[in-house]
Amino acid sequence: MRMRDISRARMLSPDRLFGQVAHKLAVSIISGASRAGDLLPNEDGIRGEISVSRTAYREAVKFLTGKGMVEARPKSGTRVAPRESWNLLDPDVLAWHFEADPNEKFIRDLFELRLFVEPSAARLAAQRRSEDDLARIEAAYRGMTVNPPYAEPTVQADLAFHEAIFEATRNPPLQCLAPAVCATIQWSLFLKAPDDRFFFTASLVDHERVLDAISQRDGDLAAARMSGLVIDSLNSTLRLLAGRSSEKGEPSRE
Repeated sequence: MRMRDISRARMLSPDRLFGQVAHKLAVSIISGASRAGDLLPNEDGIRGEISVSRTAYREAVKFLTGKGMVEARPKSGTRVAPRESWNLLDPDVLAWHFEADPNEKFIRDLFELRLFVEPSAARLAAQRRSEDDLARIEAAYRGMTVNPPYAEPTVQADLAFHEAIFEATRNPPLQCLAPAVCATIQWSLFLKAPDDRFFFTASLVDHERVLDAISQRDGDLAAARMSGLVIDSLNSTLRLLAGRSSEKGEPSRE
């Protein structure tokens, strides 16, 4: 099965030099090449692979520090922070994870989060949505139907569908989880093959069913159907990940 190049979807722009440096360091950390407590390589240590200035390196380190991935220790330099310090819900950190180490355990953990959050969001959206909210959800769904499977406009419409549901909850703390949920959705979509219509068609049916429940203002039905959507998406993502691993000759990791 032909897989998409997911590296192009990262949130941090790779066009800026510090972005290239941050990306390289982050992928090294997440893949395990640089482990917790390891001293971070300085600009001279990575200059052989990309051209890097001291300013760009410092900006990259500051960027990763803000995401909890590295920490400065007095008299011992900048070192890789333990995983429990990382901001795992940050869209950039999620993107780097999917690129460096999209293993089954990590994907299951993210979908478990979705399964806790999204059915509740769908229930509240059904109960609280306005006509404008419903129109946005419907427009996003239509955007998924008129474009080729997993094309960029289709992916953006899918994300807009879920974002509109969060918006319709009228719950600002819950809405704060939308970027992490949508980043997970985006990267799971980029794992899928553009010409694979089986999963795409099944996903459209799931989205339509959620839309119908929200339109009816049936909160319990919307929650149940959103649970089904998330579970179906998890299963298809795991099958595709297993297929990619087998093509590379890699064992599936739990």
